Amino acid sequence: MRWEIYRPQTVTSAGKGGFVDVDTGEVLIAGSRGVGLDLEQEGTLKTLAPRLGIAYRVTERTVLRLGYGRGFDIGVFGSVFGHNVTQNLPVLAIQSLQPAGNFASVFTLDQGPQPLDPATILDSQPKGPNGRPVLPNGVTAFILPKRLRLPTTDAWNVTLQHQLPHDVAVEAAYVGTKGTHVFAGGGGDYDFNQATIQGFGQLTLNQRKPFFDKFGWSQNFRYYGSDASNNYHSLQLKAEKRFSRGYSLLGHYTWSRSFNYTNTYYNIDAKLAYGPNDNNRSHVVLLSGVYELPFGKGRRHLSNAGRALDLVAGGWQVNTVFTWQSGLPFTPSYRDCNADRDTGWCRPDLVGDYNKDNPDRNGWFPITSAPLTANGQTDGAWRRPTKGTFGSVGRNRLVGPSFSQWDLSFFKSFAISERFRVQFRAESFNFANHVNLANPNACVDCPAVAGRIFGTFALAVPRQWQFALRLEY
Repeated sequence: MRWEIYRPQTVTSAGKGGFVDVDTGEVLIAGSRGVGLDLEQEGTLKTLAPRLGIAYRVTERTVLRLGYGRGFDIGVFGSVFGHNVTQNLPVLAIQSLQPAGNFASVFTLDQGPQPLDPATILDSQPKGPNGRPVLPNGVTAFILPKRLRLPTTDAWNVTLQHQLPHDVAVEAAYVGTKGTHVFAGGGGDYDFNQATIQGFGQLTLNQRKPFFDKFGWSQNFRYYGSDASNNYHSLQLKAEKRFSRGYSLLGHYTWSRSFNYTNTYYNIDAKLAYGPNDNNRSHVVLLSGVYELPFGKGRRHLSNAGRALDLVAGGWQVNTVFTWQSGLPFTPSYRDCNADRDTGWCRPDLVGDYNKDNPDRNGWFPITSAPLTANGQTDGAWRRPTKGTFGSVGRNRLVGPSFSQWDLSFFKSFAISERFRVQFRAESFNFANHVNLANPNACVDCPAVAGRIFGTFALAVPRQWQFALRLEY
């Protein structure tokens, strides 16, 4: 059991940091008007980190292992500790200007935005209930929770291992994790003042923002709340033939489910932001092997070969790795969603079967026969939702193309003397030059592009060769 104690951060001196109280609208300035250098953020002592490991020998060849652990993280990019408090007034100001109406301009290019001095703008602001200046409209704020909130991960596994004859071992494991007080999305923050879709068409975007009526704020806020959660569950199977008699083999299969929240519309309706992780690949297969060719000195065949013959036939090793992964998830959209909403998700209604036999780059999922031009219009599996609502299809409901790659390498070792040896390596990545496609265009009713694939997976590489010499002594 560990007890990790974290205290709130402090700035170096008075006036070097600011914090916005969203309950009163006031800007708390470090070292001013009774505000401490920690900007009144409360610490937490709920940071116990237990660890547990159990191993039980079921038989002479079978072992059951169980493990559990909890860990804490200090975040990234100032999400918990760091630069957040120095990105606010009176140190720095980021202007976030919004038009008064949906078709109004923010400012003209010849006039530009209203000049703003972070060091003095608060002097002219009205005071809040505690005598502190209120945050002006149009200035983005970086906001932290009033109580320190650390991202927490609980991880556990149950593994059954069994030893077979001929240096072969197999195992089956359930591995899971749960994240608490983690980010909504990958950036660490979400807009605390994002507008609701309720009232679309009757109220302006600003009028539908949570803090517009309360404080007149129309700007975006970057809230580092660490208030989301995620989870991961997997079945992991492994078979391994340890290196002996000149070769080794490894096979690994994982079936997994990973769910989390993204930051879009999270502040209004978190359920709409929940779904499979953007990087979740439900099935992963990994096969690898090492084989020393049985020729040359010290090997099964030609062990008494002369130096010339051993130079050609001896010292060869072949290595291979094959990877296959199921596709990445994505969320479908539709063409004219900007006419139906101006915030949140662009999703159609799902009313039918979205699976397609033999999908390819020219059509990965069923699409409409024509654009959805009217609300409530149905075409195949899709329907255009009612104006002012989000479609029913869930986040990351569809899955894109799988990924596979075969890597192959050849090593040749030359003994120069008893002390020195040189190894030549020829390594090929994506040896078969397999094309790994990117996800398709997610629009269900966009002519010429709906459901089609126009590129390759960002991390995929065409066949590559690299050559190296390694000196061993």
